[in-house]
Amino acid sequence: MLTRRKLLKNAGYTTLSALLSMGVLQKENQKEGHSTNVAMASYTSTNVNSPLRQLAATKGKLYGAAIDSVALQKDAGYAALLARECSIATPNGELKWNATEPSPGVFTFKSADIIADFCQKYNIELHGHTLLWNQALPSWVSFPPTMQQLQEHVTGVMGHYKNSPVLKSWDIANEIIAANPNQTNDAIYGLLPGLTPEYILELFKFAASVDSTKLFYLNDSSMEGASWRADRWLALIEYLKNNGAKIDGAGIESHLWFSTAYPFDAKGFSSVLKRLNDLQVKPVITELDIIIDFPLPNTIQELDRMVADSYTRYLDLCFAANVDTVITWGITDRYSWIRDLNYMPAKFKADRSRQQFLRPLPYDRNLQPKLARNAIAQAFQQAT
Repeated sequence: MLTRRKLLKNAGYTTLSALLSMGVLQKENQKEGHSTNVAMASYTSTNVNSPLRQLAATKGKLYGAAIDSVALQKDAGYAALLARECSIATPNGELKWNATEPSPGVFTFKSADIIADFCQKYNIELHGHTLLWNQALPSWVSFPPTMQQLQEHVTGVMGHYKNSPVLKSWDIANEIIAANPNQTNDAIYGLLPGLTPEYILELFKFAASVDSTKLFYLNDSSMEGASWRADRWLALIEYLKNNGAKIDGAGIESHLWFSTAYPFDAKGFSSVLKRLNDLQVKPVITELDIIIDFPLPNTIQELDRMVADSYTRYLDLCFAANVDTVITWGITDRYSWIRDLNYMPAKFKADRSRQQFLRPLPYDRNLQPKLARNAIAQAFQQAT
């Protein structure tokens, strides 16, 4: 399976690429604090400095980020940034099975409730992530869980938030499509070994029996173009829809790689978004961040420009397809999972000098806005 861990440790893998014009590269390396000055005119417009949540709201949209509960408690600047910028949030790992039910029938929501309470205080919607993911199971659960184990878990977790004033949606299942045909026996839907479409259908229907007031999503990665995986994912969504499942949205993770070395399948991605809309299943961007792949530019300034251009290309396509929710996987490079040595792409981990070029999020490690932040702001402003 193409997990987030495997995705980033595989040096050559990309989920989305873009042919970007780099222009003339500057010869002098620049410090992080000066990087936002380059090409600022390209990403400056009326009210660009308004909170992203406000800019999104003017177009009937939501902007948000994944939140880490530990950082939320320890870092006041980080908390203030989230409160100002976000109208929706996703817990990093606090709602996954290994966090909420570490022992059979023993539930704990302390960390998740810290995030829920923060969201309630600052009028932020909460997106629940996730009820089923093979990479986040406690040691006592094998994959796939028995239906009884799954139902008991869903009952406990969804039941805890059934009356929550902030939790509005759930990733019912996460990353259940195999990476390629060699990793599945399911030629039609591409499901991970052990899963069947009937099993997933039963999960969705049972979740609706516990709490049908929330929005239900099927979340997965590597759907940003025409591919074997995207075809199977869309087929599964159609199967669920046609067989009476409550499925309101399709979560598109979009941990993206852009490069001057390969093209961007804009036509393929647009076709995926169109197919979802035709199925009346809303495309939702749930885990967005951007890496610039090799060849790297000479300066951090140009790197920031490329990241910003990539956000623009991607979000323009999304908003043209009526996407109304964009969640970046974090808001600041200070806490980006991509910069964590446990998950860092191998080609960057191998050379520390390259790690300064991992700047995937709207704000830098000093909580200062980058060109990417302005690019996101303008994409919201220009959305129709």
